[in-house]
Amino acid sequence: MPAHPFNLENSLTYKLHSLSKLIDNHADYADIKHANISFSEGRVLAVIGFYKMLSVVQVAKKANLDKSQGSRAVVSLVGKGLIEKRQQKNDARAFDLSLTEKGELVYDEVVALITRRNKIAMKTLSNEEQEILMSLVNKIQHNLENN
Repeated sequence: MPAHPFNLENSLTYKLHSLSKLIDNHADYADIKHANISFSEGRVLAVIGFYKMLSVVQVAKKANLDKSQGSRAVVSLVGKGLIEKRQQKNDARAFDLSLTEKGELVYDEVVALITRRNKIAMKTLSNEEQEILMSLVNKIQHNLENN
């Protein structure tokens, strides 16, 4: 019987999932001890800090969390005083989320952590290789989002 030509370890989805898990291992939000935030909370904080103001649904989508994970992270971050909710003017049931002053300080630490993590991941790539990699990843993302 001939060998099957498929090699799991060389498939794009397998590699990306493996890379994602390895990168997550370097995202230890415990380094930000005073904030006491989880991985999901760190992602939500990063997304809100970057986009400045989003709804819960937008946060969950941008942070790649399901709606319930995003909602739990938001409730926790509001309770910790890191983000605030403002009722939307056009929909009394919906809220806009933004960082508090305390949240801005923790956001700066989260950004530093993400930056360190990215440097570790790309340390053996030249600037040109990093640009090419990001261009290719953006194309793959576009393909998947528009399929």
